[in-house]
Amino acid sequence: MNHGHLQIGYHGCDITVRDGLISGRLEPAPSNNQYDWLGSGFYLFEGDEERALAFAEAAAITPLRRLTAKPIATPAVVGCVFSIQRCLDMTTKAGRLEFEKAYLHFQAANLLSGQGMPMNVPVNPSDEEALLRGLDRAVFQFIHSNFLEAFGSEYFQAVRGAFRQGQEIAPGSGFHRDSHVQIALRDFTCIKGWFLPLGAEQLSQADLANAQAALTAVREANPKARRRVEAD
Repeated sequence: MNHGHLQIGYHGCDITVRDGLISGRLEPAPSNNQYDWLGSGFYLFEGDEERALAFAEAAAITPLRRLTAKPIATPAVVGCVFSIQRCLDMTTKAGRLEFEKAYLHFQAANLLSGQGMPMNVPVNPSDEEALLRGLDRAVFQFIHSNFLEAFGSEYFQAVRGAFRQGQEIAPGSGFHRDSHVQIALRDFTCIKGWFLPLGAEQLSQADLANAQAALTAVREANPKARRRVEAD
């Protein structure tokens, strides 16, 4: 990542959220769920509109998996232009070393306090990936809390990570169908603007009302509390 340079990311969401962010009616909100593997933040797929849309479509098709804190009725993607000065980049050796040191301190602190260690576990026994990333997110939150205590502010504005996911494309290739690079944006002052992907148009008032009705219907059809964790 080029620190301070303009970057582009894509956020998969309901179309009402997309238009809300574009119009300014909505502000971005941090995600703080058990499956947020980079810790709390506003999640973006780096430079990958198609992967963001696939995520939104999966959340809409399988609402019982609770892939998002809020339901999705009409999958859509919103583009985000941002600039980060201080990123904990897990694709670099320096970032991984930061995480390793924090993990060891976190582990020692838990042992001293007698607390058990959180774990990364699959949602279902048949899942190949550990989508509930309790350990990862706890270490990232530990890092942010330490910087908050030492410097009086959240030092890292974002966390960036590459995640291998899905079936291997070719035997032994190491390339997997759903792999992606994600950014958990913690400091929203890094956001410079929003945009619609090429070919997309904002909804008319009538279409927006229909999309909101569809979202309400999905929410009412799936009233069970969605997977959440307490905010920091």
